[in-house]
Amino acid sequence: MSRQSMPAVPPAPILVAHRGHAAEWPENTLPALQDAVDAGARWVEVDVQLCAGGVPVLLHDADLGRVAGRAEAVFDLDAATLDDIPVGEPERFGSRFSAVRIPRLAEFAAWLRGHPEVQAFVELKVESLERFGRKQVLAGCLEALAPAAGQWRLISYDYEVLALAHAGGLRGLGWVVRSFDAEMQARAARIEADWLFCNHERLPPGPLAPGPWTWVLYEIGDADTARTLVARGARWLETMRYRALAAALAPEAV
Repeated sequence: MSRQSMPAVPPAPILVAHRGHAAEWPENTLPALQDAVDAGARWVEVDVQLCAGGVPVLLHDADLGRVAGRAEAVFDLDAATLDDIPVGEPERFGSRFSAVRIPRLAEFAAWLRGHPEVQAFVELKVESLERFGRKQVLAGCLEALAPAAGQWRLISYDYEVLALAHAGGLRGLGWVVRSFDAEMQARAARIEADWLFCNHERLPPGPLAPGPWTWVLYEIGDADTARTLVARGARWLETMRYRALAAALAPEAV
């Protein structure tokens, strides 16, 4: 077979540690993030909510039920109170991680700055945007992240907060979409989205929609799914099982 007729080899997938190494550690915590980096991750993804007083913290849900076994909403607790609440996901891990706490976004920025080889996607959660307003959430997060300038990209399901960030001069934005069509393609172009995130199960079959953006697909838990998505045009894959998936794809993954 001539070199010209050889089939193209898909590029190696880039793995993003979804909420850190969340399969093995409580999600969105510094130990989960550190473990992912120790396993080789160079991209991580975290979620941000605002607690009472408007302090941004790393948390996916709007309440503490899943991570702490408590019914309180994060909006009703101030940062000092949150500092004392274990978030070791007791239903998953029992008391194993009872010393783990919710990091403030400023703590995450300091951690990130201490790992100059690492880049992060920071997701602004819709619940906090609705509770505190887009301007307050955006301003608070930008202030907290400032020490790690150049190492993070803002992402959100909420298009309007991304448009607000774009209007303020921020680039390198990622829009998390629930589906994709021609109208959404035009909207992505208006904010110059560099990244489109989507649950891989919500996209239609076939090649991914081309554009000036990069697709990041989640939640990828096994090598067969990863290879199928790479063949469809994906290169960036989010996973909570970073160590296992990286090992299964080696030397394919980077």
